[in-house]
Amino acid sequence: MAKGEKLAKDTILYSIATFGSKALVFFMLPVYTHYFTTDEYGTWDLVLTTSSLLAPIISFELVSAVYRWLIVEKEQGKQMIIITSGVLALARNLIVFTIIALICLALIPIPYGLLMLTLINLVIVNSYMQQCARGLGFNTLFASIGLLQTTIYILLIIWLIFGFQMRIEAFFYAYILAHMIAIITAWTVMRFHQYISFNSYSHTLIKSFLTYAIPIIPGAISWWIMNASDRFIIVGYLGLEFNGLYAIANQIPAMIMMINTVFNLAWKDSAILHFNETDKNNYYSNVFQHFFRLLVTSVICITLLTKPIFSIFISEKFFESWQYTGLLLVGTMFSAFSLFWSAGFHGAKKTKVIFVTSIVGAFVNILVHILFISSIGLYAAAWSTLIAFFITWIIRVFTCKPYFTIHVNLRDMAILFPLLFVSILAPFFIDSLGLWILSGLAFILFFIYNLTIIRWIIKTILYKYSK
Repeated sequence: MAKGEKLAKDTILYSIATFGSKALVFFMLPVYTHYFTTDEYGTWDLVLTTSSLLAPIISFELVSAVYRWLIVEKEQGKQMIIITSGVLALARNLIVFTIIALICLALIPIPYGLLMLTLINLVIVNSYMQQCARGLGFNTLFASIGLLQTTIYILLIIWLIFGFQMRIEAFFYAYILAHMIAIITAWTVMRFHQYISFNSYSHTLIKSFLTYAIPIIPGAISWWIMNASDRFIIVGYLGLEFNGLYAIANQIPAMIMMINTVFNLAWKDSAILHFNETDKNNYYSNVFQHFFRLLVTSVICITLLTKPIFSIFISEKFFESWQYTGLLLVGTMFSAFSLFWSAGFHGAKKTKVIFVTSIVGAFVNILVHILFISSIGLYAAAWSTLIAFFITWIIRVFTCKPYFTIHVNLRDMAILFPLLFVSILAPFFIDSLGLWILSGLAFILFFIYNLTIIRWIIKTILYKYSK
């Protein structure tokens, strides 16, 4: 299969599941914003933020290493060695973490502490199972597990809050049960037990895993700082109520992150598999041109639609959060560009570059946020995220030269970036009718710039189902 066809096929596969999952979450926002207070939603957002910080530290990023080795290994005996080594190393880490956490909770009681501990363990195990599915080629399973998990989570949330009038505990119970079902399903479908044999454990392989993964940990933490540390600074300076507003504002940029997640799942596979080919620079550049157009035009459309959509679906107490979405959308866009280059560095196994650039971005994020949060409030969080990801992307553009080169279309940038700037300012000066009209024009722009990729996707779907 040609490189482009495989990338398109995998992207479509991941799209179906990811878009379905995110659509379900998005349509639950009216329920969340009407039922929960800003403090309650801010607290739950802080729980998810904390778990996303601890996961790479606890796991030593072995999840990423196992996936990286599995994706290029087709022999089942070696797959067994990779998975078994990863399972045992990860189990050791989780046991140590659980013991330490239980001791800490005995000394310093934390609200929902045991639920958080259970949640974090299940998140890591679920992530390991899903990445093994990807690495072993169970792409359909990997894609469908996310949709299954989200569906179960939402059904449980609705049942718990309307059937039992639970408050924040409903989030915990639904999240935990959904992850448990996802893990059991993945284990059963893959017949995962056949990949585990205690005699296959390799200490030498674990050393290779750690050599690859350890540099990713500070990078992952730095990425977390740029993505999520804002929540802790907001809570410290402004309070949980403002974090609730910021969490809702981030639900719209999550749509762009959804597009990027879908694409990046397929792109990372492709970038790694084809890294050693002589025409990789042309391939990388061609893919990025389409990705750039798709992402920027999507941001323009969504930015213009945010305020009108919030006025219809979001509770009044959360409505003002629309003001921050434009900047957060652009920050998410630059985050996606940075991750595009990251796939190339993974292909070269140069994860130290990812680490260094992420550290720089994290430092910029914290500095800008702390300097300006007292004077401009939540805007400081949005601006710090945007600036940090932009700087990270620019540094990666220049540091990738020894390993690969991606040519950026300057003409596209000269046309689309000014339009992006206009789309951010427009909601502050134009009424809802004007925004709907501008949104229609933005969608025309979207189809003009992405006509090639739309035709490509349709052709791939028709080809797939005509066989």
